[in-house]
Amino acid sequence: MSAHIPTETKLTYKFSNYFRKLISNNFYSLINNKNFPSILWLMVLFLLICLMIFVGGLTRLTDSGLSIVEWKPILGSIPPLSEKKWIIEFDKYKSTPEFLIQNFDISMYQFKIIYWWEWGHRQLGRIIGVVWLFGFLYLLFRKKIPKGWTKWFLFLGILGGIQGFLGWWMVSSGLEGTMIDVASYRLAIHLTVAFIILSVILWFILTLSNIDHVKNSNPKRRNKKLLILINIILLTLFLQIIFGALVAGIDAGKSYNDWPLMSGKWFPEDAFYSNSLAMSFFEEAGLVQFNHRVLGYAIFFLSLVIFYMTLKTKNTQIKNRAYQYLTIVFVQIFLGVITIIYSAPLHFSSAHQVCAILLVSLTLRLYFVIYYPNIIKKS
Repeated sequence: MSAHIPTETKLTYKFSNYFRKLISNNFYSLINNKNFPSILWLMVLFLLICLMIFVGGLTRLTDSGLSIVEWKPILGSIPPLSEKKWIIEFDKYKSTPEFLIQNFDISMYQFKIIYWWEWGHRQLGRIIGVVWLFGFLYLLFRKKIPKGWTKWFLFLGILGGIQGFLGWWMVSSGLEGTMIDVASYRLAIHLTVAFIILSVILWFILTLSNIDHVKNSNPKRRNKKLLILINIILLTLFLQIIFGALVAGIDAGKSYNDWPLMSGKWFPEDAFYSNSLAMSFFEEAGLVQFNHRVLGYAIFFLSLVIFYMTLKTKNTQIKNRAYQYLTIVFVQIFLGVITIIYSAPLHFSSAHQVCAILLVSLTLRLYFVIYYPNIIKKS
């Protein structure tokens, strides 16, 4: 007589077995792919960009971004290694508006903490640059770059260079006048470009991983309604990223800490206190947070619509990825609400940004199988 196996144990076994097969199948498919060297390089870059966005978010949330007042792409890779050099760096920081107006009583110990955050963020940028350069040269000289892809890999390097410049352009805005933070619109541009780079890399990975299916794709098989809707969702997501950066840039998440209302009302009273109507959309905390909320509601509604539409399709891969996408949408909305309610603490704010990376990634994966509906590999 066989022993009784608890239902929970059976379910655990089924789930673990499913994920083990999923990972092993995808792994063997990947290493046997003729474009594996390029895909591996792109995957490393993708993970580094994810880490860069995460560390960049923490650098902003800990008000560390203005601790290094110079832009030295090469020499700046060496941090202060003696007490004398630390004093020199601290003296440079003492000339900034942030120190003079806000952090005038900061200690050397406290300065070192914010300095290391900013240095680590910049160092990650240098590491990404090195990984791109040496990876590209290796693939080029070993003739491992897929035919027609050299220009696209160079394009990635150009985007990375532009992003480095934008990073300093952003920081420099907080080193003059009476600014005690970087300009929120520059922060928004910097973060948006980071997500664009992340998206481009992921699209390259998906394309090279399924290159034969992509080449044989039949545009007539695309569901035009799904394609239009996923385009709208992706554009709305990037608009949401912009407003998310504006919220972080002016600490708008620390005000109006109730939900779904804003201080008991549907619309903030101080939405247009600024002298300029246009600047209110960038500088007034109430209006910026309101726009961020409305875009979140729009994404939620659009996500429900596209999920409902995918249920009618016979393409199981589109259905599977739609389930994954909608799950992350719910998680992201939950994180957004609790971040607001608890006045944007560091851990919730950071988790909200990490989830944004997952959401954009899963949106692109769903976009890919809608755009190339003949992909037959397992999700």
